[in-house]
Amino acid sequence: MSFPQDNRRLTGRLVAFELIDLLSDMAHRYGGDLISLLVFTGVWTANTAHLRTTTDRYAALHDIPPDSQRRPISEAELAERLCLPRHIQDPYVAALIEVGMIERRDMGLVVPSAVFTRAEMLAGTNDTYGRLIEILARLRQAGVSLGESETSGR
Repeated sequence: MSFPQDNRRLTGRLVAFELIDLLSDMAHRYGGDLISLLVFTGVWTANTAHLRTTTDRYAALHDIPPDSQRRPISEAELAERLCLPRHIQDPYVAALIEVGMIERRDMGLVVPSAVFTRAEMLAGTNDTYGRLIEILARLRQAGVSLGESETSGR
């Protein structure tokens, strides 16, 4: 029996480099602050986490989940999710609320669907998609077999 080549360390290096590069690019696009990007992304991904397995709707660029589909996240849950102390997170939340990127509601924080209709957000979604395609191509070029799980300790 032949096993696929063990590329776990190579994959880790490539993914880590690409992830940092992607996050840096995204942070520059949205004001140059990585923590702000992390807090913003933490909120909207939590708001729509229950939709991750939905493949028949909210998939296309302009098919944005409406506010009625967004589930708020409390500030305490966000801090736990992001592994950020509240004294670091809270000023970022306040600044994002002030510029209209996040709303504080009774049940917690929400990024309203209207934010995702902005031209810069649509362009950012396109850029992120393109970068993901590039990352997958680089992994394939490096000999990484995608979709095959190699979890043995050999």
